[in-house]
Formats: sequence, C-alpha cells, structure tokens
Amino acid sequence: MRNITLAIDEELLDAARAYAAQRNTSVNQLVRDLLDQTVMQDRKAAAVEMLRFMEKHSGNSHGWKWNRDEAHER
Repeated sequence: MRNITLAIDEELLDAARAYAAQRNTSVNQLVRDLLDQTVMQDRKAAAVEMLRFMEKHSGNSHGWKWNRDEAHER
C-alpha cells in the first residue's frame, strides 16, 4: 500500500476519530473504505451503462470482417 497525506479540518478529524473508535476501526480504514466504495460504485455504474448500450445497439457488420492488411492500413 502507498501512503498519502490529507489536509483535514481539526474538528472534522476529531469527529472522525470518535466515529472510528465507536466502530473499532481507524480513520485510515474509514477513508480507504469510503474511497473503495466510491470508486467501485462509479466503475460498476459505467459497466452497467456499457452493458445496456451493448444490448440496445447489437450492431451488424453485414458479414464484413476485418483482415490484417486493412487493420494496419494507414
């Protein structure tokens, strides 16, 4: 894992420490969990949107297929 430095208001940090202590965890773990949830929710939403798009727009190549020469034409 890598370390980062955050600038947090002192009152917020005190409240976060108390919150973490009530839940037998650390502020560090709270931040990690929040970032994980936020990033993963965003990734999941993007994946769901992509799947919806793929279902809606199935595409049709009308039998045409890429070949190596065409793929590398400039």
